[in-house]
Amino acid sequence: MRGAEERAALAEENADWKPGADRRLRLLGTYVALSLRPAAGAWERCAGTAEAEQLLQAFLDRDAAEGPRPLLVVRPGPGGLAVRPGLEVRPESGPAGAKGLFFLRTGPEPPGPDSFRGAVVCGDLPAAPLEHLAVLFSEVVLPVLANEKNRLNWPHMVCEDVRRHAHSLQCDLSVILEQVKGRTLLPLPAGSEKMEFVDSKSETVLDSIDKSVIYAIESAVIKWSYQVQVVLKRESSQPLLQGENPTPKVELEFWKSRYEDLQYIYNQLRTIKVRGMAKLLDKLQSSYFPAFKAMYRDVVAGEDQQVFSQVCLTQITVE
Repeated sequence: MRGAEERAALAEENADWKPGADRRLRLLGTYVALSLRPAAGAWERCAGTAEAEQLLQAFLDRDAAEGPRPLLVVRPGPGGLAVRPGLEVRPESGPAGAKGLFFLRTGPEPPGPDSFRGAVVCGDLPAAPLEHLAVLFSEVVLPVLANEKNRLNWPHMVCEDVRRHAHSLQCDLSVILEQVKGRTLLPLPAGSEKMEFVDSKSETVLDSIDKSVIYAIESAVIKWSYQVQVVLKRESSQPLLQGENPTPKVELEFWKSRYEDLQYIYNQLRTIKVRGMAKLLDKLQSSYFPAFKAMYRDVVAGEDQQVFSQVCLTQITVE
């Protein structure tokens, strides 16, 4: 059922409709006006450009029986509105923090001229979708899943499987968000919150730790080692291999960014939780403890190399 505001806007748009014009464009414009509230005439000017016309017709008329469902994104732009055929990692233009609007075809048949019901899904698109998803997941989805009242009739295995997948998704989101900032996050395994209170000298505490937690810690060491090696193997010569001609400033920025990333990794390895995990692996004589020590040494050695490289490059640049 449409709201009163939407019905009024649709009635106003249809009153101005001219014979021969595509009424579906009017419908799109109505949703844009209700959600983004652009200046008067902004949608007409946007939809009238050659690029927008091509995108709009492809979205409205394309047969979607095969392939991905057609997607259309409308965002505020410097000159009014901008139409895009899909999501962008970061909008290149437009007001900072301004939301957008997406339209997604839900069926293979093109939508009709009178209504998009059942044919097109429309919704707000945050300015930073990934950050929005991470906050939504951590503050809404996870608390709902953690509430025991919501899973009274779930089998234990289902609860554990959902918990494991939810934790994995949360870690992946956190890692990607840090990658966007140029930093490497080492995601903590499930059960690591107990590591702050682990006394490696106490046999009773060690016996009380679930084997699944130990397995998660050992799996995390493998993943961390891979992440650290990716950072250490980065070369400043990559722009040259891509045909670019980097300046000394680019070289300095590379080594500075690499050093900051290694420092960020080092600080994570020195936290109480991670040190507790290392003590636990050592006490259990885990075969993954030598891998942890080797990873730690590589990070420290990489930091020392970074400092030396930066000093040499700074001297060369000054001279």
